[in-house]
Amino acid sequence: MKAIPFLALAAAIAGMFVARAIVSISMIVMVIYALIFTDPRKTFTSFFKDPILVALSLIFFGYLFSSLYSTEDHGYLMERLRLKLPFLALPVAFASLNKKISQPVFYSLLYFFLIIVSATTIIVIIKYAADFKEINIAYVQGRVMDTPFNHIRYSLMVSFAIFIAYYLFGLKFFLRYPWERWLIAGLGFYLMCFLHLLAVRSGLVAFYLCVFYLIFNHIFRRRQLKTALCLSTIVLVLPILAYVMLPSVKAKITYMKYDLDQLLLFRNASGFSDGGRIISIKEGMAIFKENFIFGTGVGDLKHEMSEKLKEAPEAPPDYLLPHNQFVFVAAGTGIAGLLIFCLGIFLPLFNRKNLGNILFICFYIIVLSSFFTEATVEEQMGTAFYLLFLLLMHGYIQSENS
Repeated sequence: MKAIPFLALAAAIAGMFVARAIVSISMIVMVIYALIFTDPRKTFTSFFKDPILVALSLIFFGYLFSSLYSTEDHGYLMERLRLKLPFLALPVAFASLNKKISQPVFYSLLYFFLIIVSATTIIVIIKYAADFKEINIAYVQGRVMDTPFNHIRYSLMVSFAIFIAYYLFGLKFFLRYPWERWLIAGLGFYLMCFLHLLAVRSGLVAFYLCVFYLIFNHIFRRRQLKTALCLSTIVLVLPILAYVMLPSVKAKITYMKYDLDQLLLFRNASGFSDGGRIISIKEGMAIFKENFIFGTGVGDLKHEMSEKLKEAPEAPPDYLLPHNQFVFVAAGTGIAGLLIFCLGIFLPLFNRKNLGNILFICFYIIVLSSFFTEATVEEQMGTAFYLLFLLLMHGYIQSENS
């Protein structure tokens, strides 16, 4: 019985790459276990004693409050609330696991994620090889190769898997056989190459930001200059090799320059991803300024953005929403909702125990870097990725230091 929440967590991790329904069902199982198969009083006591869990749950209530003045699109409002329910439910579920996430369980779940991500990349590469010319042409047009789900969220997970490999290898972890250490190292190197082949900027930016963090960590905190030098070599050499050897990288850079030229020189954002992103953030900020205290209401944000984009001289697609998580929250819930959201998101970084774990810091670098160009947690996979691994790492770190 005690294994149920951990099996459900493993199923949720696998479900992100297999079927969305599995993710939802696994989360429900975790919540039911917390409320029925444990002592609810102990669970809620643990929940209210942990300010990080409470702060995360407040994000749901910030969205719920904005529903009081959302009048334009009730279907879209219910979708937003449904996507934010995990912010309320999962912290309660993990509160029932207080001091129960052991080191073997934690490392095994990380290892499982690494293997799942690696396995899915093989399918992506096979499809790429089968249609090599057409996919490279697609990159010139601003598209990417097929991925199991949204390519941006997928690239973030690949980036995180690389640092899981780095973390587990550094800890000399293996599940059963010592040679698994070299399998882990090999998978990390392979995923690093794959991430560049995929050529999704969100994942690449997150990857290099994490490498820079590790360089500074090894120089100033751990005093490991050889490791820092190796990482610095990767930063200097890998981008050059990727540009020279991978057509997807070269095509992506060419398209990015063309896209930005269209916006900056000709004020044209029609059908261009970067131009559309920039304009969506600009118009989202305009909505925030017009509805500063409480926002337009998350249920009305889609309608308000459509009206703004129709009037924009750059002619961006009118279905876009703000491509910035903070702007999305600010426009929909105002400064009140934004402050609640920032409290929930940033409070884990003010926990000294969390800050002592390099994987936790890398995870946060990956997530926060994506927040500036994507509304990452306004979609099921982004929400699942963020909450499952944040709560898993936070729960493990607290268990180890209790």
